[in-house]
Amino acid sequence: MNRHSTSASFLPIGATRPGGTGAWRGQPFSPETESQVSILTIARQNWRSILAFAAVGLVCAGIYVATAPAIFTARARVYIESRSSPVTARDTPNAGTPLEIAEVESQVEYIRSEKIALAAVHRLDASALQDLAAPTHPLVAKVREFLKAAKALPLRLVGAERPVQEPAPVSPELRQARTLRENVEASRIGAAYVIEVGYSADHPATAAAVANAVAEAYVSTELENRAQVWKVAGEWMLPRLKELQQRASQASREAQTYKAEHTIIDLGKRGLVGEQQVEELNTAVAAARSKTVDARAVRDQIRGLLDSDIADPGITEAFKDSVIIQLRRQYVDLVQRADDLKRRLGPDHEAVQAIQRDILAARQSLRTELERLAVSLDHDYEVAKAREDSMTAAFDALISKTLIMSNARVKAKELDRTAETYDQIYTNLLQRYIDAVNQQSYPQPSAHVITPATVPEAPSAPRGSLIMLLGLLVGTGFGVSGAFARHWFDRTIRTPRQLTGHGLTCLAALPELRREPGFRAALALAQAHANEAQRPASVEAFRASAVRFMPQSVFVERLHSLKAHVLGSDRRGPVFAIGVTSVEAGAGKTLFASNLGQLLARVRSSSGRVLMIDADVRQGTLSRLSQATEQRGLLDVLAGRCGATEAVRPQPGEVRLLACGNRHPNDPHFSDLMTPEGVAAVVGDGRPALDRVVVDLPPVDELPTLRPLLDGLDGLIIVVEAGRTSIDDVAAAVHDLESSGSTVLGVVLNKTNDGPTARRGGLRSALTRWTTARRKGRDTTQAAS
Repeated sequence: MNRHSTSASFLPIGATRPGGTGAWRGQPFSPETESQVSILTIARQNWRSILAFAAVGLVCAGIYVATAPAIFTARARVYIESRSSPVTARDTPNAGTPLEIAEVESQVEYIRSEKIALAAVHRLDASALQDLAAPTHPLVAKVREFLKAAKALPLRLVGAERPVQEPAPVSPELRQARTLRENVEASRIGAAYVIEVGYSADHPATAAAVANAVAEAYVSTELENRAQVWKVAGEWMLPRLKELQQRASQASREAQTYKAEHTIIDLGKRGLVGEQQVEELNTAVAAARSKTVDARAVRDQIRGLLDSDIADPGITEAFKDSVIIQLRRQYVDLVQRADDLKRRLGPDHEAVQAIQRDILAARQSLRTELERLAVSLDHDYEVAKAREDSMTAAFDALISKTLIMSNARVKAKELDRTAETYDQIYTNLLQRYIDAVNQQSYPQPSAHVITPATVPEAPSAPRGSLIMLLGLLVGTGFGVSGAFARHWFDRTIRTPRQLTGHGLTCLAALPELRREPGFRAALALAQAHANEAQRPASVEAFRASAVRFMPQSVFVERLHSLKAHVLGSDRRGPVFAIGVTSVEAGAGKTLFASNLGQLLARVRSSSGRVLMIDADVRQGTLSRLSQATEQRGLLDVLAGRCGATEAVRPQPGEVRLLACGNRHPNDPHFSDLMTPEGVAAVVGDGRPALDRVVVDLPPVDELPTLRPLLDGLDGLIIVVEAGRTSIDDVAAAVHDLESSGSTVLGVVLNKTNDGPTARRGGLRSALTRWTTARRKGRDTTQAAS
């Protein structure tokens, strides 16, 4: 076989070619590739309708662009400042926070409001007011009228038409404002606080004038609103200022009266008088207690000296009295002299005794002075103690009085805080009232026109290129949608997979001969054959003999695959008589039967041993293509007018033909002629002398009249036309034939578009190679990593 052979075309889904790796065609298709190929197949099959829809969409878009009036759009830009409340902005937390998105969008809707439209109408002159309405496209107006009439038609038919209500009278300014509002556009520019105001009209000057009028009306209205806010705020704050002033004065009086009643004197930063007294008295008591302790310590020390040795050296350090110090020095000198005399003169010497008497006198003087000092210290201690007791009693009394007045001081502080609060509120409100009075004369605007609208130079609508592109896309979309819908709901057979998917055996998928490469050249060569007997009488006759004239074509190669599958390669010949039928007329069964018979006869051992019978007595297509319509044939044999041997005629292509024959007026219906004996004389008796019998049968719906002939056949082949025959009809025909006892060898899909160009040089082949290369590259990368 040559490179166009498709020996696996009859295999069911999932079967593999010997030595191959893929299904049906032996090529490894991934699911992604299959889906893409299906889409390309649908587009290739319906490209004419898709192109037609695209052309219609393009033409409709062109008509719309040609008939649409020109519309000009002018745009102005307005900047919006942060507008926290003008009355409460001062000293308010988060007063400088940026505007929220909702606030800016609210201003966009405010620009589109009827109030701004009325203000803009008052700013326009008469010429601009006459051209406010943008012209409507005539086609759109017609469509609207049609839809309105269609909506009212059912009510009119049932007699329930709504009464026409006269609209309420509207002033001309309000009507113009509504028209302006319908055509005005307002939108925020990105995330900025800028709003773009646009207006569309059929005159560029009118569009610019109206856009500027709307922007200026918005700015002036905002300015008036702020002035009105300040005015209302001032009127609202004035009576409350008077009320707050009275409350602040009353609160101050109540605080002062309460302090006077409870003798609460405030010294400012030093606090209240009672608190100051407690602090001072506490300090004095602490000092008195210190003096008392010191006096008692000195007195106790003197008493201790008197009870002990008065000659203690520490006496001069404890007391700074000059007399005591002098006496202490004399006493010490006398003691030292006495010790010296005792060492020199001895203790019994008169000088030693005399100085001993002086020591006693000095000691007595020192004691006398210490006793006098002790009496003085006792008096000082008693005075300090009395003072301490007096101040402690006064401090305790003051503490008791302070504790009693604590509740009064708390209430006094509350009254002071109330008075201060009222005073602060009054001060703040007074400042705001002053601001409101100042702003009434010159309010600050919250919006500014930063870019006024200019007269547009070119129309903004219709956008010809965009509409044409949109029309083309919409038309193409409708065409593609229709193609997919047609493919989805289409039950006709187009690929062998549809047959195998329904459990049917696809013997072969035969392409159209006229699409075969070299068809025209082979036809011209055949028509110019030197032997007139070998020339085809017509194009149909040429196609019926494609085995002879185009032996290397895809059509013939697939017939070879079918023959090998049906008859078997061991040539045991299990199938002798083969019937060829179709579900409906025009499927090409006669051309298939003719070529199949000629292909079977090309075997050397079968030359002249293949009989072709034209059993389609109604059409007689095989007899007509073989120019044997006037010859004796099947009907003559069945009617007994001649024998089978006499009616068979040799034909080009090494086959013999039994034409359908002639029907005489006195002959019964051919279904009555189809007797088992007559069929046996035609088919059964020729088995020893023939290798194969190919019978061209009528369509399936006419086969019941040929029941005896069907019983004499070893198998049936059903020919269906791709893109025309329904899969349900094929399945029903196979079921009916098998139910009646006939053997269905399989189905042949004829007139497919799966030619060599589409299979090997087209989009499917390129897509398959591209996907396979990508998959191999990905696998190689993964293996390397």
